Amino acid sequence: MRAITIKSAWHGHSDCQKCGVRRSALFADLVESDFALLHDQIDDFDYPSGAVIYHAGAHGEWLFTVRSGAVKLVRYGADGTQRILRILGRGDVFGLEALVSPAYDHTSIALSPVALCRIPRVLVERLNRDTPRLQKPLLEHWHAALAEADAWLAELTAGHADVKTRVVRLLLRLADDVEPGRAIRLSLEDIGAILGAAPESASRALGILRRSNLLSDAPDSRYHWLIDRAGLKALVAPPAED
Repeated sequence: MRAITIKSAWHGHSDCQKCGVRRSALFADLVESDFALLHDQIDDFDYPSGAVIYHAGAHGEWLFTVRSGAVKLVRYGADGTQRILRILGRGDVFGLEALVSPAYDHTSIALSPVALCRIPRVLVERLNRDTPRLQKPLLEHWHAALAEADAWLAELTAGHADVKTRVVRLLLRLADDVEPGRAIRLSLEDIGAILGAAPESASRALGILRRSNLLSDAPDSRYHWLIDRAGLKALVAPPAED
């Protein structure tokens, strides 16, 4: 993990009306008159890979939207081992617990160079009170976070699926929505922390997929893999009924 100062990460104020991820982010339903309330209150931040955005237990003053890159939410055990609870990508909102709790539940860490919008909690609370247009997106993002957590538990950490099957499911969940042939690249340690498996087991599963031409390194980015999405889906598709 890398410590980084707010001053060095700050990249100016956000222009929410022109934001490329606005339609999938928190302010999707706001109208022009609402944006006067946002003036100079939402900041752009750029974090390098490995930077800590906030620590679990820190005072929850901000919510965040991912504009580009990837972020992991981590919980640490008493022995220091990490458990990755979610991977966040473009358009995802995190830190929502700040609206109902005084502190963050998880530690958030950049998995790649990441661009974020930092939104004051008090601004979201005021908008939620003053305009009904924010209430639906807030509920949708909260529901999406809960649904994603349930899906991770069901598909990646529970049941009797072998490590290879769970690695395939993970790769499909890491696939880029805009470029479906690309997936966020994780370290073996991070894959093990998600699946509850040894890094060596994850390495063997990735090796099988590489030899099957379903996975390869992206030549233009060390933060992505190239995947055969259709081929991976075929590996985990339920058997056809007679």
